[in-house]
Amino acid sequence: MGCGCGSKNRAYSSSGRPRRVLHQVVLDGGKGRVAFQSHDKGAAQAVARSYPGSIVREDGAPTPDSAPTEDAKA
Repeated sequence: MGCGCGSKNRAYSSSGRPRRVLHQVVLDGGKGRVAFQSHDKGAAQAVARSYPGSIVREDGAPTPDSAPTEDAKA
């Protein structure tokens, strides 16, 4: 039986893995600071219940007030 040492240097493709999403608990309905973040959505939802008015969003997701205004479009 051969040694498995050479397999440690083999490159593996990550295309089969889903992207890890970071979930954030944001205070003031998405307008405040990030109070908690985790890759586990359930943990983020559990923490959000401790902060009234907070929301759970994915990292990089736009906040509710970040929609372009009429002034920005002109």
